[in-house]
Amino acid sequence: MDTVKLYRENAYSADFTARLLEQTRNEKGFRVVLDRTLFYPTGGGQPCDTGWLNGIPVTDAIEDEGVIVHVLENRLKTDTVKGRIDWERRFDHMQQHAGQHILSSCFHKTVRADTVGFHLGSRYVSIDLNRHDLTEVHIKKAEELANRTVFENIPIKTYTVKPEDLAELPLRKPPAVDTDIRIVEIEGFDYTPCGGTHPKCTGSIGLIKVIRFEKSGGNTRVEFVCGERALEDYSLKNEALGRISSLLSVRDYETVDMVEKILSDTKSLSKTVGELKTELCECQAKDMVRETSEAGGIRIIKHLFIDRPFEEVRTLASAIASQRSCIALLCTAGRKNQIIACRSENIDLDMRKPFNAVMSAVGGRGGGGSSVVQGGFDSTDKAQPVLDMLHEAVLEAYN
Repeated sequence: MDTVKLYRENAYSADFTARLLEQTRNEKGFRVVLDRTLFYPTGGGQPCDTGWLNGIPVTDAIEDEGVIVHVLENRLKTDTVKGRIDWERRFDHMQQHAGQHILSSCFHKTVRADTVGFHLGSRYVSIDLNRHDLTEVHIKKAEELANRTVFENIPIKTYTVKPEDLAELPLRKPPAVDTDIRIVEIEGFDYTPCGGTHPKCTGSIGLIKVIRFEKSGGNTRVEFVCGERALEDYSLKNEALGRISSLLSVRDYETVDMVEKILSDTKSLSKTVGELKTELCECQAKDMVRETSEAGGIRIIKHLFIDRPFEEVRTLASAIASQRSCIALLCTAGRKNQIIACRSENIDLDMRKPFNAVMSAVGGRGGGGSSVVQGGFDSTDKAQPVLDMLHEAVLEAYN
């Protein structure tokens, strides 16, 4: 026997009584079947209600061929059951689901985009529209129409129809079932087959606000919030904007311009800093080459740095190798342990051979070409020994 679905009769009810028909146990808890229930089961993109049966938490509700199964943490001890749903969760889902009906209908009316996917999450709601070319203008137009529909406080009605009566209704989409077809009607605005819970009028949905949209395959995914979620989203963002504007010592409406200026200045400063670092490395390279004695017609510049960014070390090595008859063996150790070896163009030596031999011996790894190789190893304690080993290997390979 199918469970009597009380939430279809009155989505605003929070308490009910029922009779226990069946109770079994599995790895998720106790599975309870009642003769009647207010608990909406997961389905149609809407999560289930949660709440309590005889004070025991209900963690899930599932529909199986017309029968609603409640998942409880503990066993029911009486056949007479008093149920209570989590009303805040129920009303939140009512707001979000009805808001989805309105927004989907608005996209259909304004840009002929149909909803092909729907997800009601814990933080936001998303719909997938079967168009990939939607713009900010399209989104804003649909959002404005949706909120006008909310402000008009249009009645929302639900009723069941027979399959032969469907042709008389201007449905936005066909039903997914062929029996017990339930219609959610936003009077004169939208007619949609749906088994979910909804408020009695559009005004109860509250503000509908799109928070982002993106291309998703050949579709457009639109994320939005309604009612209390929209208020919470606005409050959080307003607080964040207030803090940012205070830090920047500007009014909230001046924040974007100031941030753009800061980003532009930062980019310019980063470029200047980069150029100065390169000049510094070039000067340091000349000093290091000048301070290194020549042996066998070449200079091998070996140095260990502590926590120097590897990007700088690489620039320094390149500056050393740009001079004639030089080999740079540079290592930086600390948070990361990385090493680089490179040579001048006039030196006939494949740097990969000595480098790979040393890395293999110490359990490191790396790679590169015949003139420049780089890699890393796991322990800071190995830094100086690895550098010394590489120096010896390079000398042996060159000679």
